[in-house]
Amino acid sequence: MGVASNMATFRSELIFAPQPDRPSCHASTIAELSNGDLLCAWYAGQREAAPDVAILAARLPASGDSWTAPQVIVDTPNQPEGNPVLFQTPDGRLWLFYVTIEGRGWQDCPLKLRTSEDGGNTWSPERILRAEHGWMTRNKPLVLDNGDWVLPLYDERTWASLFGISSDASASWQFTEPLASQPGNIQPSVVQLGDGSLLALMRTGGQGGYLWQSRSLDLGRTWEEPTPTELPNPNAAADMVRLRSGSLVLAFNNTRVGRTPLSVALSRDEGRTWPIIRDLETGPGEYSYPALIVASDGLVHLTYTYRRESIKHVAFDEAWLTER
Repeated sequence: MGVASNMATFRSELIFAPQPDRPSCHASTIAELSNGDLLCAWYAGQREAAPDVAILAARLPASGDSWTAPQVIVDTPNQPEGNPVLFQTPDGRLWLFYVTIEGRGWQDCPLKLRTSEDGGNTWSPERILRAEHGWMTRNKPLVLDNGDWVLPLYDERTWASLFGISSDASASWQFTEPLASQPGNIQPSVVQLGDGSLLALMRTGGQGGYLWQSRSLDLGRTWEEPTPTELPNPNAAADMVRLRSGSLVLAFNNTRVGRTPLSVALSRDEGRTWPIIRDLETGPGEYSYPALIVASDGLVHLTYTYRRESIKHVAFDEAWLTER
């Protein structure tokens, strides 16, 4: 299952063996549940956006060391699902945000959600968060210090990031203006910094680009004009979390072309610099769409697409990132 030492913790495993009936999988999400279980979800089918694509999930029990067999949790007949996002709220309710393609492609999706009161064993009927097509999910929401939820979103039609904000546990939502840039930016990942401001990093459009960044000084209501960072981005998703120490961890493809290597980086100055970078995957193939959380015990959990054949899970601590 992995390697642990007195100085650092690291372990990794594939969540499931390749599935012949759904050979292509992508876009995982992970959450720690109230009982300590980990739940991972992703979409899978014959290929991306094929009519049989469904959202599947597997569980790593808190008392176990192996993942359960994948189970279908959302499957709209003859319409492909996409970009699931799991979100465990402080009240114990589990949320699943996702989209369903109702036309020719990702630009033809309504934004949906379901909830679970039993840790993902059963789910409510779907609810439409936004019926108008175009907005997409990718990265996890953030609960701010004041209790507000910030849901990262992007517009597939215009390639601009935006955010949904709820102060009443999803009963109502306020949506920000799009964060436009050239080339476009999508799939924002957001953290709250020590001074209460928010930092977002976004995927760029086209090959040979860089991650973009923006900051909000008013709890996500308005955002500074996006600017490019020095971190490369090959038109692929990235994700970010804040550790208890205040350090930031970023998972991203550390290249301007292709989706290998997949790396994790550490910043101790709230995202201004990322001097520590460790590679997780360096071989040929696709290793992409990382999803990061910090568990209640302080461990970082990361899931990502493994060659479009499986989803890989990695757990590590800050000591592993910084060891020589």
